[in-house]
Amino acid sequence: MKLICPVCGKTLTAEKSRFFCEKGHSFDRAKSGYVNLLQRQKHRQRGDDAAMAAARRQFLNAGYYQPLLDAISQEILDFQTKQIADIGCGEGWYSCGVLQQLLHNGGKAELAGFDISPEILRFAANRAKECAISEHTLWAAASVNRIPLPDAACDCVMNLFAPCEPHEFARVLCENGILIRAIPMERHLWEMKCAIYEKPYENRPVPAAPDGFRLLNMRQIDFEITVPNADLQALFAMTPYVHKTAPSDAAKLLHLDRLKTQISFGLLVCKKDNGTQ
Repeated sequence: MKLICPVCGKTLTAEKSRFFCEKGHSFDRAKSGYVNLLQRQKHRQRGDDAAMAAARRQFLNAGYYQPLLDAISQEILDFQTKQIADIGCGEGWYSCGVLQQLLHNGGKAELAGFDISPEILRFAANRAKECAISEHTLWAAASVNRIPLPDAACDCVMNLFAPCEPHEFARVLCENGILIRAIPMERHLWEMKCAIYEKPYENRPVPAAPDGFRLLNMRQIDFEITVPNADLQALFAMTPYVHKTAPSDAAKLLHLDRLKTQISFGLLVCKKDNGTQ
């Protein structure tokens, strides 16, 4: 896959230390391997910070969400996709895990991971190196509203627990490409919520398919995990609840030796409607 210049839309050429286009726009490549293609904005968008990235890495590395990763990989294997874009890739656990499984099964796949947080992309690029799959990956800081890929560049878009921009997804997907989304279901992490909040609430359901897409398949993935306190703290720190929970409520988790909680994901496979551009 080729990235495009966020300034003029021309194809970017990759060198070891930078990406550049024919019009002379140049973007430095970080030592870890990602490139920052975010344009300066009046209102700066905030991605995950270093603390949240570290929490995600600690929790996901322990393998608690492996059933979801396996399910995503199987869907992609079934559709035999080769060019994958992970929009809102975070620290790359799903991206690299899926790509490893594809390559292990003899596939010739490439993956481009995009996230609005340059800090978290450092983790993703380093993970790809640790997994020895860097040559099959691209990592770029970019907004979901302006993905730096040409039209019809990929045959699979992964959008896992991240903001959804259906028009952009449809633009970068080829005609028969698929969109794979993962969403938290109503009672995801229910016992953790009960331990924190006096009146816990269920997650709000989301539409089955984004605008301009039709649903091919949806399945619910339910299981339980038992989490020791250190990983429980990491789990809480990587969720949106960490930003909207009173310190006194968050502190309740500190007193738990371990916690068993429900995990409930929805895995959606969608395809562009005819006529969607």
